[in-house]
Amino acid sequence: MRSTLTNGDAVEPIMELIKRHDTKYIRLIVIDPMGSPKAMLIPEYNMRDALTHGVAFDGSSILGFAEVNKSDLNLHPDPSTFLVPMWETPGIALMFCYVSNPDGTPFLGDPRGLLKRTVDELEKEGLGFNTGPELEYFYVTNENGSIAPYGKGGYFDLPPLDPTEDVKLETLMCLEAAGFQLDRVHHEAASGQQEINFRYSDALGTADRVILYKLAVKTIAEKHDAIATFMPKPFWGVSGSGCHVHQSLVELETGRNMFMDEESEHGLSETARHYIGGILKHAQAMSAVVAPLVNSYKRLVPHYEAPVYVSWGFANRSALVRVPLAPGEKNTVTRIEYRHPDPSSNPYITATVLLKSGMEGIDKKMEPPEPFADNIYHFIKKDIKKLGVEVLPEHLGEAVDWFEGDATMKDALGDYLHRNLVELKQAEYESYLEYTGVEWAASRPKITPWEYEQYLTRC
Repeated sequence: MRSTLTNGDAVEPIMELIKRHDTKYIRLIVIDPMGSPKAMLIPEYNMRDALTHGVAFDGSSILGFAEVNKSDLNLHPDPSTFLVPMWETPGIALMFCYVSNPDGTPFLGDPRGLLKRTVDELEKEGLGFNTGPELEYFYVTNENGSIAPYGKGGYFDLPPLDPTEDVKLETLMCLEAAGFQLDRVHHEAASGQQEINFRYSDALGTADRVILYKLAVKTIAEKHDAIATFMPKPFWGVSGSGCHVHQSLVELETGRNMFMDEESEHGLSETARHYIGGILKHAQAMSAVVAPLVNSYKRLVPHYEAPVYVSWGFANRSALVRVPLAPGEKNTVTRIEYRHPDPSSNPYITATVLLKSGMEGIDKKMEPPEPFADNIYHFIKKDIKKLGVEVLPEHLGEAVDWFEGDATMKDALGDYLHRNLVELKQAEYESYLEYTGVEWAASRPKITPWEYEQYLTRC
């Protein structure tokens, strides 16, 4: 059966690109429910058939994808994603793929396909969804099982306190060669912690760039005898790594930013306020997606510049949702920033639940509470309760309970993917508790060997 996921007109242009770049093999990438890239290599002479018909693979061998009795799946290269990255072995190109069932219908457990369908639905309403994640990460060393930050630098420090300049410069050049437009690069607050920001763009393209970014950062670090980890909280007692997601809606025909209203306070539109209302309503349920690991909840603690309370504010980095007051042309810079996610989150699923939650807020005209101007980091739970402010889940088990019971999360992801994520995350939390043998509160103030084993190089 001819693939319904690949445009036949794209076959010859891709074959021409393969010839022009002297490509020998193509790495075909699919994304698992955890947000990890999985891939196979095919020789260039099989690419025409792959584009026309797809490539069969065993879906049951990818965690959370398919059961063994329904394991036959096909991947379909997305022609728009052909890339020859500098960090790869010479002669190799890569392409992202969609996944289908044997009959050609979309596989409902494919996170990339899910986001594509979601933004396609939005485009039918004449709207586009733009996102811009800020992924922090650590360079670390591992000496006989002892994990330590690489370098002693702090916020905005430079060499010699930050010894990773060569690693970062090579990474920046590789990213720019891959088409990235970079914004800001700097050492973050904790020793060994870094941030490379890239340009705001459409949600699907941005999610692909998140995967490429992580592949480049980790591969180049390894060449320099270091480890790059996107584990949310590799060290207790210092700030963890976040992935703040900037977002806005655009009217496709006119290019008008739907979050902008120059006549209102701080230039924020009523549409944006309702979008924020939807985000805040579902923040606790979204936690299992945007903070998906046991380790994520060691980042989400008071006094470490990570959000804990369901709140919003203008130019307030202590709030869960921040409305940046940035310089520049308002149609371009007006957006909201969701500070809950960490860099271990699946960028495709994260974008989907954010968009669905926000659009529900717009459709139902949900009003957010009054914005906070105070530093919420310094609040204590007793104060928060008096103000009627909700608190984010304390651990992954609680987050899964919220996620499982939220109808909007199930509608956003579909029953198949929603159920798979519930089962995977419940099992992950139970495995951690079994390892520690104590209640969550007792093990929270330390990073366990179990977490390093599970997350240090996987994230």
